[in-house]
Amino acid sequence: MPSPLVQVQQLEKALTDKPADPNPLVPLLTLARHSSPEVVHKATWALYRVFGALIAAGRVGGITGDARASAQTPDSSSASSSAGAREVKGWVRDRFLEYADLLGSLLHDSESSLRSSGLKLMFALLPPLSAASGVPYHSAYFRLILRHLLSPTKSLRGARPAAGSSASGTRWATVAANQEGEAGVLPADVAAEVVEEYWAKYDDLRLFFFRETAAAIAAQDVHPTNLLIMVAPLTNLPKVADDLNAFFIPHIAEPPASGKSANKKAKTSRSSKKAKREAEELPEWMATYESDEEDEDDVIVGGKRTRTTALGTHAAVHSIKAHIDAYTAVWEGLLSRVPLDVAWTRRILASLHGERGILAHWAAARRVRLADWLGNTVDGGGANAMLAMNGLFVLMTQYNLDYPNFYERLYALLDANVLHARYRARFFRLLDTFLRSPLLSAALVASFIKRLARLSLGAPPAGAILVIPFVYNLFKRHPGTMVMLQRLPDEMEEGDPYDNTEPKPMATHAIDSSVWELAALQNHYLASIQTLAKVFTEQFTKPEFNLEDFLDHGYGTLFETEAARKIKNAPSLAVALELGQASDIPPLFPARGATSERDAVSQLWAF
Repeated sequence: MPSPLVQVQQLEKALTDKPADPNPLVPLLTLARHSSPEVVHKATWALYRVFGALIAAGRVGGITGDARASAQTPDSSSASSSAGAREVKGWVRDRFLEYADLLGSLLHDSESSLRSSGLKLMFALLPPLSAASGVPYHSAYFRLILRHLLSPTKSLRGARPAAGSSASGTRWATVAANQEGEAGVLPADVAAEVVEEYWAKYDDLRLFFFRETAAAIAAQDVHPTNLLIMVAPLTNLPKVADDLNAFFIPHIAEPPASGKSANKKAKTSRSSKKAKREAEELPEWMATYESDEEDEDDVIVGGKRTRTTALGTHAAVHSIKAHIDAYTAVWEGLLSRVPLDVAWTRRILASLHGERGILAHWAAARRVRLADWLGNTVDGGGANAMLAMNGLFVLMTQYNLDYPNFYERLYALLDANVLHARYRARFFRLLDTFLRSPLLSAALVASFIKRLARLSLGAPPAGAILVIPFVYNLFKRHPGTMVMLQRLPDEMEEGDPYDNTEPKPMATHAIDSSVWELAALQNHYLASIQTLAKVFTEQFTKPEFNLEDFLDHGYGTLFETEAARKIKNAPSLAVALELGQASDIPPLFPARGATSERDAVSQLWAF
């Protein structure tokens, strides 16, 4: 009996020589599920060539053939539509779908070369299917690809039909050793390859991906991790029409004819409508308040305004607004319907802003819709809450979001953990940005000063040494709060009026209090904090501190500072000791077995 590799060659030759007899597809598909990676690799490529020829010849029913039949002669059309021919084509279609599922299963195979080959072959079948069907892209087959990417199945290499399987729905007993990673999760290398080689590279595939993914999210048929590892890296997207220049499907590369005719019509009618436009033109003072954001999802087709969602597929591929609308719809659905863990939430928050951030590619008129998700994240607290506050701040300052409780929520984040957390540096960078505006009221800023000063009393040295320059800068920017430094304890007859339990910063009465906590820091056990805290007893003629010089302090840096500090005056000793002379003073840490009646503490430290 010939080896499996030879059998693959023989079966491929048989299908090539006699395409009218598709029966060799069955044993060839069986070899594609062989336990040997080499046999699987050779069989899958052989099947790709065979099905490519069958698709081109219109021999795959339900996928191709309908468009071709209308162009044939009546006799040939009648012959091809006979019951027997349709049955054969339907059978070949079922084998094709079986092959497509086999390729999708290889995405989860333990053999990396098979994972890569399976991905390439799946996408390679899309252009011939689309061309043979006479459509911009074969949406049904593209959804099949997307299903294997969003919900990958187990590899069928070495699989056998499970007990109880039927011809209509075969269940497979897979081999655990041939699986890669966690079940249902797309391997990282496959996700990286599909993003780099397909979604990020080709404009048409990326638009189809966004549109079909938005529909899958609405149907709640996605795995969160698989979705995010493909959507999150897509940050360098086209922003102008000239950037749409890479197409995976060849016949979709040329712009649709309707677009050209519309442009021609617009040019010819430009002179005739010039007078009308001038008559309807708004005065200069009124045009300042005119905004086109509500029509951002509209495009001009044939001289008429059309929603991007109503565009045909071919026209949408060449419309930058359609790409922006599809990208926005994916993220809106993702943030509103897909459950996110803490790590992914943090990654999304960190990627929101910037030239290549997520918001930079959203439709401008729809960016404020992110506020609900950001507000819910703030309610969750922790490091993500401060990043979410930054998102709200950007929406308020750049996109006119009305969020009146911003500083109330920000004030609530200043709890006992903020000066102990690992994200302390990022927290204070953002807090410095939020409190920088000179338009903030003195009573509001006073509450933040008082809360930080109170927290510094129980903070680690690295946290306390950060609060001092931060509060100093707030006093410099908001002179109305200087009264807190000048108020003496005698002036507060009934005690400190500051209400530490009040959640609203405008109602804490911090402006009527003093910052006695900063005076307490002048007696801190660490000399560097003592020295720095004395800046509040001097005239406020120094410039603002550079906060970056204090953000990265920790126990290590503080220890190095103290160890390297030059001692001007030697510390006084209770007893003068001479080196080399005997002493009657018992050792602080006596040797094991030694006893000392004079120092009970020393006995506890005897090892």
